[in-house]
Amino acid sequence: MGCLASTLQLGVNLPVCYPCPYMILGLEDIPGGSTAISFLVWLGLTLLFYLVCYVAALNVMDDLTKNSWVKIPAMWALAVVSAGLMSILHYKPLALVTIMAVTNYSRVQKQISSDNKNFKDPKMSKTLFYIASYGYIFLVLGLAYYFQLNHSF
Repeated sequence: MGCLASTLQLGVNLPVCYPCPYMILGLEDIPGGSTAISFLVWLGLTLLFYLVCYVAALNVMDDLTKNSWVKIPAMWALAVVSAGLMSILHYKPLALVTIMAVTNYSRVQKQISSDNKNFKDPKMSKTLFYIASYGYIFLVLGLAYYFQLNHSF
């Protein structure tokens, strides 16, 4: 069995050729190819963690705990799970935590606003929401790096 490229080009059957000189380039052969793919994987993981570990997790936890002080230990326990997942996937969450910290202010303001249908309690504790959510965000950062340093997961 000959190399298909050599058969098509030369019209003769040559012995099997590894590597074939007419093969498509790999990512290693393209300048910046593996770096570009690594960046796209990082960007995809950042988007995934933002949606799952921030948008979904914090909003679900807010809906479950409402205006209760149980919110703080519940969110901080959830930070251990999120940081563990990031550690398993070897994700460094510094950029994600920056995005989460910036967008969290408007998320909390929206949660404690008077026109929010989910929270009808007129005595919403701003302190509770800020401590729970920012504690979650910074615990995720610290625990993710701690787990990766100690190779616990």
